[in-house]
Amino acid sequence: MDPESDSGMASWNPHPSGHNTHDMEQKLRQSEEAREDVERKLEEETRLKVFYQDKALQLESKLQDHEERLCSLENKMAALMEKHPIQQQQQQQVVGERVGRESQDQSVAEDSEETGIREVKVGEALTFGLDPATIHGKLDTQVDSEKGKILISYNGDQEVVNTVGRFVGKSHTALADVMISGGRWYWEVDVRKSNHYRMGVASKTVKRDKWIGDTKKSWCIRNNDGEVSARHNYDDSGLRLVRNPPIIGVLLDYDSAKVHFFDVDSGKHLQTYEVDVSEPLRPAFQVNEGCVVVNSAAGSPAKMEELLSAMDAAGDTIPDFTREASWHRNRFFNDKRMADISMLIGKQWRQVATCLGLQKVQLDKMELNHPKDHTRQVMEGLVTWRGTAKDDDEMLTELTSCLKKWDRSDLAEQIQEEHDQLTTEASEDPS
Repeated sequence: MDPESDSGMASWNPHPSGHNTHDMEQKLRQSEEAREDVERKLEEETRLKVFYQDKALQLESKLQDHEERLCSLENKMAALMEKHPIQQQQQQQVVGERVGRESQDQSVAEDSEETGIREVKVGEALTFGLDPATIHGKLDTQVDSEKGKILISYNGDQEVVNTVGRFVGKSHTALADVMISGGRWYWEVDVRKSNHYRMGVASKTVKRDKWIGDTKKSWCIRNNDGEVSARHNYDDSGLRLVRNPPIIGVLLDYDSAKVHFFDVDSGKHLQTYEVDVSEPLRPAFQVNEGCVVVNSAAGSPAKMEELLSAMDAAGDTIPDFTREASWHRNRFFNDKRMADISMLIGKQWRQVATCLGLQKVQLDKMELNHPKDHTRQVMEGLVTWRGTAKDDDEMLTELTSCLKKWDRSDLAEQIQEEHDQLTTEASEDPS
């Protein structure tokens, strides 16, 4: 029997048909296209996330502005009353103060005398307190006039009673009880216990319903949830910092119409502004969280000369490590070593930073602050980690362990070797 004539037997082909191969290739292409489409969508979602985070920050700022405008009505009414002597006299009678027909300038002068405000002169010591008529109702203050120290803390639970001249709304501000109209003056502010503050100078007639730095008559250093910048008239000047200044020095050179800001801890010049000296200027302090300590007795002619002579012309550069604070400079994990590690740590920096205890929201903010500067992102993370009051031995153990966990044993070993070498050299040094 001819096998080919047997209709009951199906022929078997050991090789798949071309049609089946084509189907498989088509499915593979479709799978690859689907994978690429998912990757594109993920990238687009990431871009949108960054975009909307930025928009949220902008909207938050605009909302703040609108809220401040709503709070300005009382202040404007008070300003109008000050322009009319009759209304001002009626207000003074209600509160039991002076009665009589006086010009506005005379009233302001007498009010200044009663509240202890004074105009300082060249050659005087600047030790100052706070003007109680300006202190926002949600600020608690303690003044040690003998030592020139002032503690200013934010108390959100307090009820606010607004009066003429007092800061209102969310401008949790107080002005010093001095008016500066000549000479050079310097004071320092310890800001280590606050992550929301503004420190600087303001004109005598600065608006009481505005944040300092958000008017033409105020200049400041600003910390907004860990992001430090210089600010004037709503304009932020970014500061290239590897760490936030723990103590801010303010040097007002009225005769040159300039105010300089310094990181006292490192001696780094932060920012210089030209100021309006058409009227007296006053030290200004805004605290929106925690507390700050003002030292008005910190200034001396010698110190001011030293700061001005050492002021870096390129004030936005990386801090000069030769002027680093001694307790950081003498540490193993000083700023220079942290910068070296930042350049070597690589793409695993987020995993390492998370292992070191940093939160995702902190890491996202670092990326937003420095979107095209990977090294600076890492540096900010390492400095934030160091700021948790760890000693070198604890830091060494924690960092090398996290590096090894994320496949950077080479860098962990390099850091360990550097530490061991320095330890050996220190033990052999007879001094």
